[in-house]
Amino acid sequence: MDASSDRRLDELIKFRLLLGKSGGFDVEHLMKDKPSSYLMYLHDNGDYSTEILVYAKIGIHRYNMTHGKNLQLVSVEKYNFQPTPVYSCYYITLVAKDPDSGGSLVPFQAQVVEELYEINKTLSCYIARPKFQPKEVEKPPVNQEPVDKSILPEWPSENAFHDKSRYYLVKKSELQKYDWIRLYMKLAFLKANTKIKKPKLSRLVIVKVAVETDENVERPNERLNARNATLYIKYKYRGPNKGRAGVCKAPRYRFAIVRRSINKNTGLLKLMFDNCLE
Repeated sequence: MDASSDRRLDELIKFRLLLGKSGGFDVEHLMKDKPSSYLMYLHDNGDYSTEILVYAKIGIHRYNMTHGKNLQLVSVEKYNFQPTPVYSCYYITLVAKDPDSGGSLVPFQAQVVEELYEINKTLSCYIARPKFQPKEVEKPPVNQEPVDKSILPEWPSENAFHDKSRYYLVKKSELQKYDWIRLYMKLAFLKANTKIKKPKLSRLVIVKVAVETDENVERPNERLNARNATLYIKYKYRGPNKGRAGVCKAPRYRFAIVRRSINKNTGLLKLMFDNCLE
């Protein structure tokens, strides 16, 4: 290795050490020293894609699930994006509000990773925390849970959903309380329709939701709070859908299957999902 290669390697090692100290979030001061070989892109102009807003909400969702909170997204302040051949990593800094504390604002950080090597589309949230809370000391994992790498199930038959010992059919009145169901639907829709430049997610309409879990629950609707659960979401997209004669066609039903797993030791949230048309 020549002197030039040694210098570039030293610069890369130094940069990665500084990046590690920053935790990956507040990296503005590092960008001018970033080696050209290191792929990292900072966005802080306030104009964020629908996908980034969904990822920010996924981070808040993980925190709410693991801490029994009800934080809600207010805005995204910035994010940086680090792509690799096997995953894409997003470090998102945002502002949430806490309705249970009079709507107080909470600076918040979330790390969301698209895992590109999985058979099914997979999104993992490794970090979800208020920005200024004391950092927890990492401890060696105890009784590490096995990672579920099995493929997603097929969509069940209509008759199968009548098996109340296996499935819980979510009531329409519950959709507002468990608004993360709509978040899962949006995620599945976005990943299945990447060619739509500006999707109107407000046009997504939930038709039916069923929840399945292997966890023991006392009441059927407690399946919604299970750490490990599979959701079957039937929905439609009421977008412009004109045929060749210019006549609007009825929206087709879409089906999203989402498997959620939350590690009880680390809090890691992993969502595996798929989407198909009728």
